[in-house]
Amino acid sequence: MTYRNSTPQRLPEKYYQRRRIAAVVALLAVIALLVWGLSAFARSGSGDQQAAESSAPAPTSVGGPVPGSSESEKPSEEKATESSKESTTESTEPKAEDKKKSCSLSDLEISAHTDQATYAPDTQPTFYMTVKNPTSSDCEIDLDKDVLRFEVYNLATNKRVWSDVDCYDPVQTGKETFEAGKERYFEAAWSRTASAPGACSNRPAVEPGGYFLHAVVGDNPSQPQTFNLR
Repeated sequence: MTYRNSTPQRLPEKYYQRRRIAAVVALLAVIALLVWGLSAFARSGSGDQQAAESSAPAPTSVGGPVPGSSESEKPSEEKATESSKESTTESTEPKAEDKKKSCSLSDLEISAHTDQATYAPDTQPTFYMTVKNPTSSDCEIDLDKDVLRFEVYNLATNKRVWSDVDCYDPVQTGKETFEAGKERYFEAAWSRTASAPGACSNRPAVEPGGYFLHAVVGDNPSQPQTFNLR
C-alpha cells in the first residue's frame, strides 16, 4: 500500500513573488483612489465657495457715485435747480401781457428818499422822488391840476410843517408823460424852516427831532420816509 505524505509541500518561490507583487499593486491602487478622492473633494469645496461668492450681491458703495453712473448728472440737477429759481424770479415780475393796458394817476408808484438819515444842525436836507409807471400804457398827467410836491411832517405830532410848493413853484408843472415801464426822478432842498400856503415871510426854524417825508403827485402819496434833525 502506498501512503501520501500529509504535510503540504511548499510551492515554488515564483508563485509567492507574484502574490506579493499583486498585493503591492492592489495596495497602490487603493492609495491612488484615496488620493484622487481627496483631491476631488477639495476641488468641489473650492468650486462651491467660488459659486457662493459669485452669487453674493455686489457691495453697494457709500458716499460716492454708483458704478456706471455719470458725474454729468450733477450739473444737470444744478441746471434744473437754477432753472427753477429763474422761473420763480420771473414769476414775481408781471409779464408784458399781464400788465395793465391803461394808466391813470393812481397807477403810478411813487417813492420818497432822503440823502441822509440824520442831519447835523448846519446841514440842509435834500429830498428825492421816484415816479414809476408799471403799466403797459403811457400815463398823461396834468401837473398843474395834480401838483407834484414834497411834504414834511413832524413825527411826534403828525403835523405838516413844510412843503416845497408853499412858497415856490413846483419842481415840475404842465402836462407830463410818464412812459410805460419807466421811472422819472425829481428832487428838492429844504431850508429847515416851517411854511404854510401864503405864509412865506419870517419863517421859523423847526426844532430838532424826528420827521417824515412824503413825495406826492395829486392825491397819490408815497410811503413815509423818516429822518432826524439835530
